[in-house]
Amino acid sequence: MPMPAAGYPPSLRPQHSHYPGAAPPHLGGGGGGGGGAGGAGNGMFSPANHHLNYTPRPYVSSAGQTPPQPPPAGIPAAVAAAAAGMAAIGPTSIVKPSNLPGVKGRLTGDPKEDYPIVMAIDFGTTFSACAFAFRRDPEIQDVITWPKQAFQYPKVPTISLYKNTSSEFLDWGYPARAVMMTPNAKHHLLLAKFKLQLDDQQPNKEPLPLGIKPLDAISDYLRKFHVHIVKEAMKSFGTTYDQSHIQYCLTVPAMWSDRAKHVMRQAAVQAGLIKEDDPTHRLIIVSEPEAAAMYCQSKGEQFNLQKHDRFLICDAGGGTVDLIVFEVVDVNPETGIRSLREVTMGHGASCGSTFLDRNMENLLREKLAKYPLTPLGWGTLMDSFVNNTKPLFTGTESEMYLQVPNIPSLPDANDPEIGLDEGMLKLTLEELTERVFDPVVNDVLALIDYQLKQTHCEAIFLVGGFGSSRYLFDRVTAKFATPNRQVRVPPRAELAVVRGAVTYGLHQGSIISRVARRWYGVDSAMDFVPGVDPEEKKTLSRDGTVRCKDRFSVYISPGQSVAVGECVTKKYMTWCYPRPLDCPLYVSDSIEEPRYVDDPSVKKLGDFLIPMPEVPGMAAGSETLVEVRMHFGETEIRAEAIVLGNTVTAICQWIG
Repeated sequence: MPMPAAGYPPSLRPQHSHYPGAAPPHLGGGGGGGGGAGGAGNGMFSPANHHLNYTPRPYVSSAGQTPPQPPPAGIPAAVAAAAAGMAAIGPTSIVKPSNLPGVKGRLTGDPKEDYPIVMAIDFGTTFSACAFAFRRDPEIQDVITWPKQAFQYPKVPTISLYKNTSSEFLDWGYPARAVMMTPNAKHHLLLAKFKLQLDDQQPNKEPLPLGIKPLDAISDYLRKFHVHIVKEAMKSFGTTYDQSHIQYCLTVPAMWSDRAKHVMRQAAVQAGLIKEDDPTHRLIIVSEPEAAAMYCQSKGEQFNLQKHDRFLICDAGGGTVDLIVFEVVDVNPETGIRSLREVTMGHGASCGSTFLDRNMENLLREKLAKYPLTPLGWGTLMDSFVNNTKPLFTGTESEMYLQVPNIPSLPDANDPEIGLDEGMLKLTLEELTERVFDPVVNDVLALIDYQLKQTHCEAIFLVGGFGSSRYLFDRVTAKFATPNRQVRVPPRAELAVVRGAVTYGLHQGSIISRVARRWYGVDSAMDFVPGVDPEEKKTLSRDGTVRCKDRFSVYISPGQSVAVGECVTKKYMTWCYPRPLDCPLYVSDSIEEPRYVDDPSVKKLGDFLIPMPEVPGMAAGSETLVEVRMHFGETEIRAEAIVLGNTVTAICQWIG
């Protein structure tokens, strides 16, 4: 069932996702009011089990939910034809993995045989990381050497260097930062925090400079990053293996939309990690909290995680903070790997450590308003905060100091009015807590509180770079720790996501079920309800039934648990043969179930194009039974269909 918005602070309340861009045209023409008496349009579904106020829901038998009930007496069980040329047959159901026929094409192959190396990429807002392992000897190794780094460290800055007169990409990471510390910096543009462009909860983001698109910025960075990490990894494997033997696990925030996940897959193709025609499973999109959960469960003995224990992952990184509660379902006695299920809907907000930087910059610009600094001076000042003040702050200091670069208009570097003494700027505890840290930390506490109001848990794990903050740990402990609930920061918490993603790749069956975050549905024609449905949506079906077009036919609802491998199935009758069947998918973040696909909260996510197998002698427009199967329990949505006895993979055309 959908979860209430109560408990969210106003600034963190879920917002509607936006999917810009025009929808691809429906193949075969029928998206409007239906193709008339002889029309063969296929742009709208007419489920037979949606009559009057009767709206059955998809169900998962293993979760103990109630299956759909039969329609009221006097209502036909199926409709032979619909205005749009497509009618549903029978109720919505859940199909177990064992009942699924083999799907040919891009999903074939055994990743354990095809890809003996698992490589995880944690593409972060401020820093990125890579770890990898060989399946036959799954010791996880970190990439710790980066171009022009001062010392070995398993993360590299997520920054890119461009010419400031064009969008020509020049460099990345530490070399990009080095250029900006020289007089030549004025000829360049340093692009940072561009991952935040994919956060659909911030609809009013400023576009990137120079007309650079988020997809291009991400793929530019990943291209150079990928070349380096493959080179480093191959040092461990000799000449027997190469890049073609790698399976990738790319982490993304749980709060991201399906569109944002698709952009990351596109970026991986554009950057050369995978090819367009590679098997889908060569690149696994993994949510950052799931990856962190895999890391923490691997420390299960250390934290005494037992069967049926629940734990909250709070992944606090540079840009986003993501949270999900997991339950330990079982423990594999041979590997020690715990199987987990999601208990709550993952959610989060953009309130990571970069927002501490923003608050500090605002405070410093206010204090130093009389003394303008050069861009290089500001960079030096902020680096001092990021590298020294921020990680050391505990909330117990009476004051802290920042070294201010040379100010030409203030030769002696003294100004008692603002606390500047011989080039050292004093920051009081009150300034640091009230102006810099607490506005962000309080948002994190609100996110944790929202999760804990939904379910109990025995442990809270803080992971990520910001999750390693002593001040954040102390605030979370003070508010949420009890004799029955521990608050912990696992070893190397900043690497929990990337190392956990490798573990996920090695043991992909460990997450056994997930909780849907949104409403998903298709365009449908249902019985017209006078006084409820507007007259302009009234249409006549082939059998003379008065229908309401543009209805949102629910496939899955927020809060619904779906096991990995299961799929939501609906059967339809269509008359589009031999044209591909266009199955448009819609999404909504609304609290209440949407009624129409053109409701303000509903956005078109994309189209699943279902090819029609060629059948000798079958006439165009022939009645065709199609069984559409949507997989929502995996890290990405996918669809397949059974058409004329053949199982086909639906081709997804995402919007945006």
